[in-house]
Amino acid sequence: METAVKYRLIGTAMNLFVLMFVLACSVEGHGHPPVAIPDGYATNDGGTTGGGNTAPITVTTVSAFKSAVDNNEPAVIIVKGKLKIGNVNIGSNKTVIGADPNSGFYGGGLSIQGTNYILQNLSIGPTNSKAIVLSGAKNVFIHKCEFVDCADGSLDILDKSDYVTVSWCKFYHVKQTSHRNIILIGIHDKNTYNTGKFHVTIHHTWFAHKCHSRQPRVRFGQVHLYNNYCNNSGNEYCIGIGVNSRIRLENSLFESINKAWTDLGGIGNVGQFGWKEIKFTNAKQPTDVPNKFPVFDPPYDFTLDKVDDVKSLVTDKTYGAGNCLSR
Repeated sequence: METAVKYRLIGTAMNLFVLMFVLACSVEGHGHPPVAIPDGYATNDGGTTGGGNTAPITVTTVSAFKSAVDNNEPAVIIVKGKLKIGNVNIGSNKTVIGADPNSGFYGGGLSIQGTNYILQNLSIGPTNSKAIVLSGAKNVFIHKCEFVDCADGSLDILDKSDYVTVSWCKFYHVKQTSHRNIILIGIHDKNTYNTGKFHVTIHHTWFAHKCHSRQPRVRFGQVHLYNNYCNNSGNEYCIGIGVNSRIRLENSLFESINKAWTDLGGIGNVGQFGWKEIKFTNAKQPTDVPNKFPVFDPPYDFTLDKVDDVKSLVTDKTYGAGNCLSR
């Protein structure tokens, strides 16, 4: 089935589009997945280019990877193989892309504190730590990544991070039995300095087996969720509505889950949540949260797939969510 999703840069210069097109052709010519053009909030505030049109380099060892990312110079880094990384801080202006479905990281996590990142086609986990932490990061595009058995949070978006898109990713657990939390946006109700930050888009993402909560859990952020699929039976909740959060949800499917969304102190504390075209299969729509759709109007162009097509698109073994081919 052909997807209606289009990666478009709205409100950015034409030379940015050309740059990304040249980069995609360059990387694909090296036998690796082409770099996707960012969409969603990652296109705001000047856009996201990662390493731009710099010549790709391939790393096969942890030391080579650390050396490649330990600076703020633009770089396109191809990770070949599964690297046990420990904890690594990645400098600004980086594209990090897996060479194939078996390439990525385990046994540690990535710390992202700068500006301008593309992370794509990476298989991440298992790890006993947080897999990716954005702390004060801006303009981050995470695409076609697969997170498995990541403890204490697969992806945390914290401390004034902004303009983030998570697209066509897959989260699940096989052996992990505790701390099966997925995406945390904002760490504490008292951190009011995050007001006006956390502009995040999450679309065409699969929250799968044993995901317990935080899909996502939001404080202060303005978050757009669309065309996502949640089928994590036995979960506590999928979407958590926190203090001063504004969440827009559309054209998404909840299947065989306990609770699709829940109020975690947000509705009485400036939080708003709204939904449209949501489908429930072997699940019930919560009745304790008022529908305030549209909540806000996303400042970028996007195309919605029909809710009846979401499952087949996201779970497609060749082109669906996770570290597989892009359409």
